[in-house]
Amino acid sequence: MKFRQKLGKKLNILVLLIVSVLILMAPSTNCQGKGADQPQNINLFLSTDQVFENVYWASGQNINLNSQMKDDVYLAGANVVVSGPIDGDLMVAGSSVVINSVIKGDLRVAGATVTINGKIEGNLTALGGTITINKDAEIGKSAIILGGNVDEFGKIKKNLYCAAGNLLINNEITGSAYIGIDAEGSLTLLPSAIINGNFEYTAPFQAEIQAGAQIKGEEKFTQLKIETPQPAAPNYMLRLIFWLAGLLGAIVVGLVMVFIFKNFVGKIKMELEKNIILNILKGFVYLIVIPIALMILAVTFIGFPLSMILGGLYLTAIYLCRIFIGVYIGEKVLKKIFRQNAPAAVWSMIIGLLIIYLICSIPLLGWFVKLAIVLWGLGTLLSVLKKELKLEN
Repeated sequence: MKFRQKLGKKLNILVLLIVSVLILMAPSTNCQGKGADQPQNINLFLSTDQVFENVYWASGQNINLNSQMKDDVYLAGANVVVSGPIDGDLMVAGSSVVINSVIKGDLRVAGATVTINGKIEGNLTALGGTITINKDAEIGKSAIILGGNVDEFGKIKKNLYCAAGNLLINNEITGSAYIGIDAEGSLTLLPSAIINGNFEYTAPFQAEIQAGAQIKGEEKFTQLKIETPQPAAPNYMLRLIFWLAGLLGAIVVGLVMVFIFKNFVGKIKMELEKNIILNILKGFVYLIVIPIALMILAVTFIGFPLSMILGGLYLTAIYLCRIFIGVYIGEKVLKKIFRQNAPAAVWSMIIGLLIIYLICSIPLLGWFVKLAIVLWGLGTLLSVLKKELKLEN
């Protein structure tokens, strides 16, 4: 039988999530059931002098059930204590669950902490962070247990199926035990442990079998393989495809800017040479202040549509920074190489973008270059826009 091998802390979180969902989904009234007329409050107490003939279900903050239940029972609460006898099945979920009852049917329980002291004549299915089956407890058939820390000190009259972080066994199991232990967990058979059938388990290390513990069937140990995950090999072909796609996309945008907004690109190019440090400082201020202003505008509700439009323009401006810087750098390079006074803007843009993308692909250095391009280009672009729209003041 195969078990999940990764439990422990992850299972504790899973149990808490399941319990929380069950409690939140429970009816707003804290008690429902045929023949029951209970007060509507978050605490439910059923006394020993009450008898319920039909199926019973209830939810609440604190549930203490002592009555005799003649049929199936369904409970969900933060703290649940069940002490009355139940002739049918019991299904219960809670943060803390204590079972003291004699249950003639099956018990299905989920909780962060589960304690079983009673006698279950049917099967047990338990899911929990910490599960304790005390020495006076008895399971009439088989037990299926998934827990972070499990203390199995009760008697099981058939088989035990358990997946746990840590497991202690200290009572008789009439049948066989099939166990899976977490990679960081342990399995211990205490002196009073008796397994009449087979003992099969998967664990990182062999079980600790203390003096007095008995295994009457076959013992089979499978060592859990703990594999150290290896970092995935970089996919250079995929990186190259994305790099080329980014470069070609920028060139397409650059062609639109050069042919349609040629005069505006020229003004940006001229402004880039003027007081580079000041433009970079302006870009730094804009990079921080504009998103804050857009968020403030968005929370006013009536300004939300405008904030979305301006936000899109802001992101567009950040993207266009590489185009403008590319035209500027490309022109400088072509003038140096070919001694041309005014190289074509198209070739300046293509050469400049190629240089930028090559430098930005260098680890670590590339991030600084990208930041410098954004700050320099954003500061210059918004300075030109202020002049064009006469917004200097």
